Amino acid sequence: MKEKSNIRILIHSVYMILFYSLVGICVSTAVSYYSVEMYQKHYILCTFFAALITIPFCLRQMKCDGFLARERQFLRENVSVSNFLAIVILSISACVALNYWIKMLGLMELFHGYDRVEKLIYGNSLLEEFLAVVLAAPIVEELLFRGLVFGNFKKLWNCRGAMLASALLFGLYHGNMLQFIYAFSIGLLLVYVYEVFGTICAPILSHIVANGASVLMTECLDMSWVKGGRM
Repeated sequence: MKEKSNIRILIHSVYMILFYSLVGICVSTAVSYYSVEMYQKHYILCTFFAALITIPFCLRQMKCDGFLARERQFLRENVSVSNFLAIVILSISACVALNYWIKMLGLMELFHGYDRVEKLIYGNSLLEEFLAVVLAAPIVEELLFRGLVFGNFKKLWNCRGAMLASALLFGLYHGNMLQFIYAFSIGLLLVYVYEVFGTICAPILSHIVANGASVLMTECLDMSWVKGGRM
């Protein structure tokens, strides 16, 4: 009976990820059916609209699972400027440090699976990158991987095991080795931030800041070695 219950929890943990992926496939298919050129030119907006569709379902599921109850209490009692600044500084530092070590270790030259993704991402305008990469993707991914996956994994394992498993799944979700290394590493940071601050708003902010720093450094400051650091 316990084994069946654990299997149900595992399925319950990941089915919204499958839903998000399916929505993304449907949006991409619809756009490419209308115009392949439009799909290639505005690929990143498919991610944006898939995220917008998925976010309300994630919030509903988190509410049903009881994960949103503690959010209101925390936000009433623990919001402070120092917490906000700590998350911002930590996120920017992690983004720069991880990308620096990826560059220094030559991982961008060693793993080429990211090349195709990079071309699709950088074929879009800065506004489209901001909407999809800096805003929509961090929100939906935090609701999925920290809110639902980590929250349910803690029902199966201790906190450290749930952290590790959720970060591993977050890395695997990105589909290529370079992004796996970055996403797994930053995933550990994000789930730690979530556990320490006790609100999903904390890793959402951290993820937005990290992706925003990556976009800013790549597009505006010509620091092209930061290209691998987007989730």
